[in-house]
Amino acid sequence: MKARLFTLLLLLPVFFASGQRPQRCDVPLPDHIFKQKQRSVTLQPTEELRLQVAIAIASKNCLSVMQVKSLADQFIDDYSRLEFAKAAWHNTVDQENYYFVYDAFAYFSTVFMLHDYVQTMDSRPVDYLPPYEPPLSLNFPALDYPAFENYRGPSNCNYPIREDDFLRLAAQVSANKSEQNRLLLLSQMAQNNCLSVAQAMKLSSMLQSEPNRLTFFRTAISTIYDLGNLQFGAQMFAHIPNKAAYNEMISRPTPAPQPIGPVQCFVSDEEFSQIINSIKKESFNSTKVTLTKQILRSKQCFTTRQVKEIVKLFSFDDSRLEIAKYAWDYTIDRDNYYQVADVFSFSSSKENLMKFLEGK
Repeated sequence: MKARLFTLLLLLPVFFASGQRPQRCDVPLPDHIFKQKQRSVTLQPTEELRLQVAIAIASKNCLSVMQVKSLADQFIDDYSRLEFAKAAWHNTVDQENYYFVYDAFAYFSTVFMLHDYVQTMDSRPVDYLPPYEPPLSLNFPALDYPAFENYRGPSNCNYPIREDDFLRLAAQVSANKSEQNRLLLLSQMAQNNCLSVAQAMKLSSMLQSEPNRLTFFRTAISTIYDLGNLQFGAQMFAHIPNKAAYNEMISRPTPAPQPIGPVQCFVSDEEFSQIINSIKKESFNSTKVTLTKQILRSKQCFTTRQVKEIVKLFSFDDSRLEIAKYAWDYTIDRDNYYQVADVFSFSSSKENLMKFLEGK
């Protein structure tokens, strides 16, 4: 894929116009912080939620090209990758190297779509840096929101997220019509950012259900800046039992945030079924191999049983063997990996795989 792509791109015009572009981002996220944010994308249960969380990260953080590529690898669908890569371009530190992101794609068609987008963005006047602006406007309820600027009381974090970044993230959540998905996204946003009480109130207003608002505040309270203003949040509850539950919650001392422990890594049966269908749709063997490797690399959490089912999708033993060897690094129960050999038609392929496993 890389060699063929490089050859084709040599035939295209120069990627980026000469001249100095205006810099809003000079330094990418530190690696340890980036890995935490990347993990928040990986943990999302659906492709749609992964896309929304990834775009939210790219909209409020400066990223390197390799960080953008690493996040792009999390998606199964090339069009999800394309939407993310287009959003991430604006806050990429080394935009002149953006062609490295092309390696994350399985299809030439989406690579060319991204290339055209980058050319369009890069050809704009050098005194203008187009921000990534979500298409929706936000209307928060007219309530008594507390100010945090002069706050000097107890706090659970350093300083609230900037208002323009907050609005961009909130607009991403607003674009989702599912109440449950909004709750997941808002909770993720609260875990990854320091919030003022006013910001938490505005985010909670995006949920229709008061119990869901209460759930959100339980998550957000550990990253609230102006804890002394939490009583203002009671305005978000019209029903007495919910308001009482909120007041009881904020009256108790907030425990210190606990370190995040290891998360069980797995691909659910529902998601695995989607993966199988995506691979089956490919007519050409070479494209099917490329897409399968892309999926294995993005999820990284397959069982031996799932690998066997994936390997079975290929008609020829050489492709089966290539995938079986590649999938080893992304399998969680490697003690059972010898079972993959049962898929092969020829004893030579079985022996080849077993020799490969002996070297691991």
